[in-house]
Amino acid sequence: MIPRSAVAGAIGNTVEWFDFAIYGYFAREIGEAFFPADVPSLQLLSAFAVFAVGYLMRPIGGLVLGPIGDVVGRRALLLVSVAVMAACSLGIALLPPTSQWGHASAVLLVLLRLLQGLSVGGEFTGSVVALVETAPVQRRGLTASLASAGAVLGFVGGSLAAALIHLWLAPPAVQHWGWRIPFVLGAALGIWALSLRSHLEETRPDAPAMSLGAHLAELRSQLPAMFRLMAAVALSSVSFYAATVFAVQEVSARLPALAARFNAITTLNQAIGVGLILLGGHLADRTAPVALARRLNLVLAVSVLPGMLLIAAGTPLAFGVGQVIVLVPLMLYLGVYPSLLPGLFPAAQRCSAFSLSYSLVVALLGGTLPLIATWLEASLGLTQGPALYCLIWAVPTLLAYRQLERHLVPDRQA
Repeated sequence: MIPRSAVAGAIGNTVEWFDFAIYGYFAREIGEAFFPADVPSLQLLSAFAVFAVGYLMRPIGGLVLGPIGDVVGRRALLLVSVAVMAACSLGIALLPPTSQWGHASAVLLVLLRLLQGLSVGGEFTGSVVALVETAPVQRRGLTASLASAGAVLGFVGGSLAAALIHLWLAPPAVQHWGWRIPFVLGAALGIWALSLRSHLEETRPDAPAMSLGAHLAELRSQLPAMFRLMAAVALSSVSFYAATVFAVQEVSARLPALAARFNAITTLNQAIGVGLILLGGHLADRTAPVALARRLNLVLAVSVLPGMLLIAAGTPLAFGVGQVIVLVPLMLYLGVYPSLLPGLFPAAQRCSAFSLSYSLVVALLGGTLPLIATWLEASLGLTQGPALYCLIWAVPTLLAYRQLERHLVPDRQA
């Protein structure tokens, strides 16, 4: 049976990613509230810049929170991360627009997003490590996949919230106050997750007492493994944000009357993806996970260009089919790697090395994709920019999996 601590960790992960994702789904409304401008594309560009800022803080969050998981304990790390996220979500919900507080509102929004990025920097990887370390060996793949499933479920909740808000409220109401509702809900869910995590099982292995400085000094020895992990998740990071967050905003901007439908399609496809993630985790327990991960990334590399071209076509049918083409191999892979990639690091540095390297690659590639793709389309007219950007990062991912198995730490449970 899956340990109660694993379930609690996955649920908290869902709440964190709901809080973090709803910003992306309401980027246009947030841009109008905090970055008023005469050019609508500049509003969206500014809002996505703040979205990227949150991601750029993730490596710092991994550097700050990751050592807490290794030196203090996995439980302490997960409690701190969800508490910070809930507080920031409530802060964004209550923050007055620039029409009331002037530029101070935009500054405070940036600060809250920085803190959210700090929180997420340790959240996902911390929950992955806790799940791997509590899982029975024969169910490690399925149990660890709960982390990815929980994260995507958070995106499903964010997409569902966006779809319902756009469905129930008129566009002016969404623009003025409706976008704040999901942030209030996210804060309430964060408090609930915090109560669940107060009962989490501690999984940090016994180790000699070590100062933070000494721990960070030892972390330098993990740099080669950290680069391997970054390469292994490069393609999946950019593909996820290209096919979900950026795609919804881009087509909704061109066809605002269909915004609710595009959000609903994304919600459905991601909900199906949760099941695919769990299937991927199950398959990782039944077959060689490295070979499986390599094949799934190859399929994803082949699928991303036609899938993104269909998404860009703008009709609901093409949008839905294009997302499915990209998300099927992607979601299966998201279920495989949580049980696999922590094995690149020894237990004493696992939280720190995993958090920092994973957060860094997602920040530099996934978090900046909406900003880069918006700039490519607005300035250079490259409507295929997101797909081409994904294909570039398929190369290091496929190369990383050629020799990944020989670099796994033999004892992955300690």
